Amino acid sequence: MQVLLNIPEAYFEDECSPAFAYKERAKIEKEYNLRPMDDVEVVNIGPGADWIVILATISIAWKVFQVPGQIKKSLEGCDWLIKKLKGYIKKDQLVSLDQDAAGMLAIDYLANKYGEDESFDLLDSYTIPIVDITGMVRNSIGGLANQPHCYHIFTFRIADRIIILSVRSTGKIRELETFHDMPYGLSDYDAE
Repeated sequence: MQVLLNIPEAYFEDECSPAFAYKERAKIEKEYNLRPMDDVEVVNIGPGADWIVILATISIAWKVFQVPGQIKKSLEGCDWLIKKLKGYIKKDQLVSLDQDAAGMLAIDYLANKYGEDESFDLLDSYTIPIVDITGMVRNSIGGLANQPHCYHIFTFRIADRIIILSVRSTGKIRELETFHDMPYGLSDYDAE
């Protein structure tokens, strides 16, 4: 799971380089609540002017695609990470998150809105890269650093509903559509 994070001004040197991530590792881990097993790199996501950010690859054995199941069971043991992601958003530290992190926030959203004990299936997911800087920045490392701004779309079946959610790479979630789960076509779901 990858996230891009703003570098606090207090840690900024005259020239931010890959050595920065190594030299300031302890401060970065403390500031962003990262663990020694998480990978930290400094990357440039600015296609014109430089925009230097921290790319954190958070080690976790979880994928949003481990469904169907109960929402509660899919999030077991991941509360710490959801709190961490929400903390990044709240403190304006988050620049961007990948599809796995977006999926985790989407499932947390569904748990809060529809209840943790509901059963659900992920029917489809898609990521639309809004900005692709592949080849524009020297020493690009790929992944989220090459496509830092994306729009993630998830389609879930929850109980008798089909729910389509969007999650921006900034973590903002919006419920796009809700339909009845029926084989005869699409019918808007109106909560009673």
